[in-house]
Amino acid sequence: MNTPDKEAIVFVHGLLGFSAYSILGKEIQYFRSLRAHLQNDPRQIFFPALPPNSIIEVRAQALANFLARIRADRIDLIAHSMGGLDSRYLIHHLDPMHRVRSLTTLATPHHGSPLATWSIEKPNLFFRAMYNMATPAVHDLTPESCARFNQEISNRADVSYTSYASARPVRDMPLLLRPWTRMIAADSGDNDGMVSVASAQWGTFKGTLQADHFELTGWSFAVPSARKARPFNYVSFYLDLVNGF
Repeated sequence: MNTPDKEAIVFVHGLLGFSAYSILGKEIQYFRSLRAHLQNDPRQIFFPALPPNSIIEVRAQALANFLARIRADRIDLIAHSMGGLDSRYLIHHLDPMHRVRSLTTLATPHHGSPLATWSIEKPNLFFRAMYNMATPAVHDLTPESCARFNQEISNRADVSYTSYASARPVRDMPLLLRPWTRMIAADSGDNDGMVSVASAQWGTFKGTLQADHFELTGWSFAVPSARKARPFNYVSFYLDLVNGF
Protein backbone atom coordinates (compact mmCIF):
# COMPACT_ATOMS: atom_id res chain seq x y z
CA MET A 1 0.00 0.00 0.00
CA ASN A 2 1.24 3.48 -0.86
CA THR A 3 1.95 5.89 2.00
CA PRO A 4 1.90 9.68 1.57
CA ASP A 5 5.70 9.95 1.41
CA LYS A 6 5.71 7.44 -1.46
CA GLU A 7 3.20 9.47 -3.48
CA ALA A 8 4.01 12.54 -5.57
CA ILE A 9 1.88 15.15 -7.28
CA VAL A 10 3.72 16.94 -10.08
CA PHE A 11 2.50 20.17 -11.71
CA VAL A 12 3.67 20.57 -15.30
CA HIS A 13 3.79 24.04 -16.85
CA GLY A 14 2.96 25.01 -20.39
CA LEU A 15 4.66 26.75 -23.31
CA LEU A 16 7.06 29.55 -22.25
CA GLY A 17 6.49 28.48 -18.67
CA PHE A 18 8.79 28.12 -15.68
CA SER A 19 8.78 26.83 -12.12
CA ALA A 20 9.64 30.01 -10.21
CA TYR A 21 12.02 32.90 -10.45
CA SER A 22 12.88 35.93 -8.36
CA ILE A 23 12.20 39.50 -9.40
CA LEU A 24 13.28 42.33 -7.09
CA GLY A 25 13.42 39.87 -4.22
CA LYS A 26 9.91 38.53 -4.86
CA GLU A 27 9.36 34.98 -6.04
CA ILE A 28 7.09 34.64 -9.08
CA GLN A 29 5.59 31.19 -9.62
CA TYR A 30 3.95 29.85 -12.79
CA PHE A 31 1.25 28.21 -10.66
CA ARG A 32 0.78 31.36 -8.61
CA SER A 33 1.30 30.84 -4.84
CA LEU A 34 0.07 27.26 -5.12
CA ARG A 35 3.06 25.85 -3.20
CA ALA A 36 1.98 27.67 -0.05
CA HIS A 37 -1.60 26.42 -0.31
CA LEU A 38 -0.41 22.82 -0.67
CA GLN A 39 2.37 22.89 1.91
CA ASN A 40 0.38 20.87 4.45
CA ASP A 41 -0.44 18.08 2.03
CA PRO A 42 1.33 14.92 3.27
CA ARG A 43 2.28 13.91 -0.26
CA GLN A 44 5.31 15.20 -2.12
CA ILE A 45 4.45 18.20 -4.31
CA PHE A 46 6.73 19.28 -7.17
CA PHE A 47 6.81 22.08 -9.76
CA PRO A 48 9.59 21.19 -12.24
CA ALA A 49 10.94 23.57 -14.87
CA LEU A 50 10.95 22.35 -18.47
CA PRO A 51 12.69 23.97 -21.46
CA PRO A 52 10.14 26.73 -22.13
CA ASN A 53 9.97 26.75 -25.93
CA SER A 54 11.36 23.32 -26.86
CA ILE A 55 9.51 20.61 -28.77
CA ILE A 56 7.38 18.04 -26.96
CA GLU A 57 10.02 15.30 -27.06
CA VAL A 58 12.67 17.50 -25.44
CA ARG A 59 10.31 18.84 -22.78
CA ALA A 60 9.09 15.32 -22.00
CA GLN A 61 12.66 14.08 -21.59
CA ALA A 62 13.37 16.93 -19.16
CA LEU A 63 10.27 15.93 -17.21
CA ALA A 64 11.39 12.30 -17.21
CA ASN A 65 14.82 13.32 -15.90
CA PHE A 66 13.13 15.21 -13.08
CA LEU A 67 10.81 12.32 -12.19
CA ALA A 68 13.77 9.93 -12.11
CA ARG A 69 15.01 11.80 -9.04
CA ILE A 70 11.71 11.44 -7.18
CA ARG A 71 11.40 8.64 -4.63
CA ALA A 72 7.77 7.71 -5.17
CA ASP A 73 5.80 4.63 -6.16
CA ARG A 74 2.83 6.62 -7.48
CA ILE A 75 2.96 9.87 -9.43
CA ASP A 76 -0.05 11.98 -10.37
CA LEU A 77 0.55 14.61 -13.06
CA ILE A 78 -1.43 17.87 -13.31
CA ALA A 79 -0.54 19.66 -16.52
CA HIS A 80 -1.46 23.05 -17.92
CA SER A 81 -1.59 23.75 -21.66
CA MET A 82 1.34 22.23 -23.62
CA GLY A 83 2.42 20.44 -20.43
CA GLY A 84 -0.36 17.95 -21.06
CA LEU A 85 1.19 16.90 -24.37
CA ASP A 86 4.61 16.58 -22.75
CA SER A 87 3.04 14.41 -20.07
CA ARG A 88 1.28 12.16 -22.56
CA TYR A 89 4.56 11.64 -24.43
CA LEU A 90 6.32 10.82 -21.15
CA ILE A 91 3.65 8.32 -20.09
CA HIS A 92 3.82 6.57 -23.46
CA HIS A 93 7.62 6.51 -23.92
CA LEU A 94 9.49 7.49 -20.74
CA ASP A 95 7.84 5.84 -17.73
CA PRO A 96 9.31 2.30 -17.79
CA MET A 97 8.38 1.55 -14.17
CA HIS A 98 4.78 2.67 -14.75
CA ARG A 99 4.87 5.00 -11.75
CA VAL A 100 2.56 7.58 -13.34
CA ARG A 101 -0.97 6.63 -12.39
CA SER A 102 -3.00 9.64 -13.52
CA LEU A 103 -2.82 12.67 -15.79
CA THR A 104 -5.12 15.65 -15.43
CA THR A 105 -4.84 18.19 -18.23
CA LEU A 106 -6.05 21.79 -18.09
CA ALA A 107 -6.66 23.65 -21.36
CA THR A 108 -4.19 21.40 -23.18
CA PRO A 109 -4.39 21.71 -26.99
CA HIS A 110 -4.75 17.96 -27.54
CA HIS A 111 -6.10 18.67 -31.02
CA GLY A 112 -3.93 21.71 -31.66
CA SER A 113 -4.58 25.44 -31.73
CA PRO A 114 -5.06 27.67 -34.76
CA LEU A 115 -2.91 30.24 -32.95
CA ALA A 116 0.08 28.02 -33.67
CA THR A 117 -0.76 27.88 -37.36
CA TRP A 118 -1.32 31.62 -37.60
CA SER A 119 1.96 32.40 -35.86
CA ILE A 120 3.76 30.31 -38.48
CA GLU A 121 1.84 31.49 -41.55
CA LYS A 122 0.67 35.05 -40.91
CA PRO A 123 3.24 37.70 -41.86
CA ASN A 124 2.11 40.47 -39.50
CA LEU A 125 4.42 41.74 -36.79
CA PHE A 126 2.38 40.44 -33.87
CA PHE A 127 2.29 36.80 -35.00
CA ARG A 128 5.92 36.98 -36.10
CA ALA A 129 6.90 38.03 -32.56
CA MET A 130 4.85 35.15 -31.15
CA TYR A 131 6.56 32.76 -33.53
CA ASN A 132 10.02 33.95 -32.54
CA MET A 133 9.29 33.45 -28.84
CA ALA A 134 7.65 30.05 -29.21
CA THR A 135 9.89 28.38 -31.79
CA PRO A 136 10.44 25.46 -32.17
CA ALA A 137 7.60 24.35 -29.86
CA VAL A 138 4.93 26.12 -31.88
CA HIS A 139 5.39 23.65 -34.76
CA ASP A 140 4.20 20.85 -32.44
CA LEU A 141 0.98 22.71 -31.57
CA THR A 142 -0.73 23.09 -34.93
CA PRO A 143 -3.87 20.97 -35.49
CA GLU A 144 -2.00 18.93 -38.12
CA SER A 145 0.94 18.19 -35.80
CA CYS A 146 -1.37 17.25 -32.94
CA ALA A 147 -3.34 14.93 -35.21
CA ARG A 148 -0.11 13.06 -36.00
CA PHE A 149 0.83 13.09 -32.30
CA ASN A 150 -2.52 11.54 -31.35
CA GLN A 151 -2.03 8.75 -33.86
CA GLU A 152 1.40 7.93 -32.44
CA ILE A 153 0.82 8.46 -28.70
CA SER A 154 -1.84 6.15 -27.30
CA ASN A 155 -3.35 6.18 -23.82
CA ARG A 156 -1.87 3.66 -21.40
CA ALA A 157 -4.45 1.30 -19.93
CA ASP A 158 -3.18 1.64 -16.35
CA VAL A 159 -3.28 5.45 -16.35
CA SER A 160 -6.36 7.58 -15.67
CA TYR A 161 -6.65 10.43 -18.21
CA THR A 162 -8.83 13.38 -17.21
CA SER A 163 -9.24 16.73 -18.91
CA TYR A 164 -10.74 20.17 -18.29
CA ALA A 165 -11.30 22.99 -20.75
CA SER A 166 -11.70 26.66 -19.92
CA ALA A 167 -13.58 29.46 -21.66
CA ARG A 168 -14.96 32.97 -21.30
CA PRO A 169 -16.99 35.12 -23.70
CA VAL A 170 -14.99 37.72 -25.62
CA ARG A 171 -16.51 40.55 -23.55
CA ASP A 172 -15.21 38.98 -20.32
CA MET A 173 -11.65 38.54 -21.55
CA PRO A 174 -8.65 40.74 -20.71
CA LEU A 175 -7.95 43.17 -23.54
CA LEU A 176 -4.81 41.22 -24.46
CA LEU A 177 -6.79 38.05 -25.16
CA ARG A 178 -9.86 39.48 -26.88
CA PRO A 179 -8.51 39.44 -30.46
CA TRP A 180 -7.31 35.84 -30.12
CA THR A 181 -10.55 34.77 -28.43
CA ARG A 182 -12.57 36.24 -31.29
CA MET A 183 -10.38 34.63 -33.95
CA ILE A 184 -10.36 31.18 -32.32
CA ALA A 185 -14.12 31.37 -31.76
CA ALA A 186 -14.64 31.91 -35.49
CA ASP A 187 -12.42 28.92 -36.26
CA SER A 188 -13.06 26.48 -33.42
CA GLY A 189 -15.82 27.73 -31.10
CA ASP A 190 -15.69 28.53 -27.38
CA ASN A 191 -12.18 29.03 -26.02
CA ASP A 192 -10.04 30.57 -23.29
CA GLY A 193 -8.07 32.91 -25.53
CA MET A 194 -5.57 30.26 -26.61
CA VAL A 195 -7.16 26.80 -26.65
CA SER A 196 -10.67 25.83 -27.72
CA VAL A 197 -12.98 23.75 -25.57
CA ALA A 198 -13.08 21.10 -28.31
CA SER A 199 -9.28 20.84 -28.44
CA ALA A 200 -8.90 20.54 -24.66
CA GLN A 201 -10.95 17.33 -24.42
CA TRP A 202 -9.04 14.10 -23.82
CA GLY A 203 -9.80 10.97 -21.83
CA THR A 204 -12.59 11.61 -19.31
CA PHE A 205 -13.74 15.17 -19.93
CA LYS A 206 -14.78 16.87 -16.69
CA GLY A 207 -16.21 20.04 -18.16
CA THR A 208 -15.44 23.65 -18.95
CA LEU A 209 -14.15 25.99 -16.26
CA GLN A 210 -15.15 29.67 -16.30
CA ALA A 211 -11.66 31.04 -16.75
CA ASP A 212 -9.24 32.30 -19.36
CA HIS A 213 -6.00 30.48 -20.13
CA PHE A 214 -3.93 32.39 -17.57
CA GLU A 215 -6.51 32.28 -14.77
CA LEU A 216 -6.04 28.51 -14.60
CA THR A 217 -2.60 29.15 -13.12
CA GLY A 218 -3.78 31.92 -10.80
CA TRP A 219 -2.99 34.95 -12.96
CA SER A 220 -5.86 37.30 -13.80
CA PHE A 221 -5.20 40.29 -16.05
CA ALA A 222 -8.61 41.96 -15.94
CA VAL A 223 -10.59 43.91 -13.34
CA PRO A 224 -12.09 41.65 -10.65
CA SER A 225 -15.82 41.18 -11.07
CA ALA A 226 -18.30 39.15 -9.03
CA ARG A 227 -20.69 39.15 -11.97
CA LYS A 228 -18.06 37.61 -14.22
CA ALA A 229 -16.77 35.30 -11.45
CA ARG A 230 -13.35 36.85 -11.93
CA PRO A 231 -10.82 35.93 -10.85
CA PHE A 232 -11.32 32.20 -11.18
CA ASN A 233 -11.00 30.52 -7.76
CA TYR A 234 -8.00 28.44 -8.76
CA VAL A 235 -6.94 27.61 -5.20
CA SER A 236 -10.25 25.94 -4.40
CA PHE A 237 -10.15 24.10 -7.72
CA TYR A 238 -6.67 22.66 -7.17
CA LEU A 239 -7.32 21.74 -3.55
CA ASP A 240 -10.41 19.80 -4.60
CA LEU A 241 -8.45 18.23 -7.44
CA VAL A 242 -5.55 16.92 -5.35
CA ASN A 243 -7.89 15.77 -2.59
CA GLY A 244 -9.59 13.56 -5.16
CA PHE A 245 -6.45 11.51 -5.83
